[in-house]
Amino acid sequence: MEVIQTTKIILAWELFEQGLPKTHIAKRLQVNRDTVRLWIGGIATLGLVGFLDSYVNAKKGPRPKRQVDAIVKRRVWMLRDREMECCGQKIAYFLNREFGMKLSVPKIYEILAEKYVAGTP
Repeated sequence: MEVIQTTKIILAWELFEQGLPKTHIAKRLQVNRDTVRLWIGGIATLGLVGFLDSYVNAKKGPRPKRQVDAIVKRRVWMLRDREMECCGQKIAYFLNREFGMKLSVPKIYEILAEKYVAGTP
């Protein structure tokens, strides 16, 4: 798939250099016009080889997992117990007020689900 995409990028640049409008390039290569616009803008900035290098290497390398710290989980559970089984929005409020932390309500309920089953403490 990567080879096909880089070939399309090279073709898009060559067609653009020949004066073909980006809309026509997009139709011919069967990609979105905005994609062609981004490719051409990147090539104009970095050069063809530089853009291809950055494009190929863009999605490589380790990605950190998005996990909630154990301390945050303990704080959510502590607030839930302290505030007599309050709702997720109140827990978000107390987290922000007391610890300066912002956590989404769905994430709070996800954390609560790890410890509590609906209807039981």
